[in-house]
Parts: sequence; C-alpha cells; structure tokens
Amino acid sequence: MVKRFDVMKMLVRGRIVRVIACALALTVALGCMPRPDLQFSPTALPDAQVGSAYAATITVSQAVTPVGGASVQDGALPAGLDLALAKEPADTIQISGTPTVAGTFTFTVYVWCYGTNVGGQTATPAYTLVVK
Repeated sequence: MVKRFDVMKMLVRGRIVRVIACALALTVALGCMPRPDLQFSPTALPDAQVGSAYAATITVSQAVTPVGGASVQDGALPAGLDLALAKEPADTIQISGTPTVAGTFTFTVYVWCYGTNVGGQTATPAYTLVVK
C-alpha cells in the first residue's frame, strides 16, 4: 500500500524535475548557454610581395550567430592592403590589395558576432604579415 506521504514526495519530485527541465530548455532557447570561443583559420598568414596582388582569407568558426564585422584593432596592415568581412562565404574575412612597402606588420583583428537576447561573441586574434 502506498502511503499518502510517499505519493506527495513523488509529486513534488516530478514537479521539481519538470521545472528544472523547463529552465534548461528556456536557457537553450534564449541563448544563455556559454558560447564557445571563436576559432580562426589559418592562424598564420602567407607572406606578401611588394607590388604583387595579395589575397588571404581568414575563416571564423564556432560562431553561434553570424559574424557581424571585423576590423584592425591594434597595429596596422601594410600600406595598400585592406581588411573586410566577406559577403560569401559567410563568416570569412578577406585581406586583399597590393602592398607598397616591405616589412613585418603585426596587428590584431577585432571580430564580433551578432547577439540574440544576449551579447554576441567577440575575439581579437593576432596576426603577423611579412611583406618582402
């Protein structure tokens, strides 16, 4: 025979389990789960040559939402090169142009992703570009 107290304990446990399950589902639906760190490929850029056209693509992965923008934050690109978020394929950054000066250029790229109900992901990978 099941005692009334035992039935009450089962009901309370069932409600607690349902409340926890609902809270977890809501957390996932609202995007409140911890977001992974953005990953960048390649981690090193190919060398460039003064006076020759240059193009390099940086692919961003682990983005929960689309990449919204990219810019040089610290340092500078070599004169003659530009950095821009590519329209296709998605989540890629293009460095292109024709470098006009030789040297070793170190810079940080600031990348941000669109947010949903919370702030989007950001990252600042560092790169070095050698122009010969």
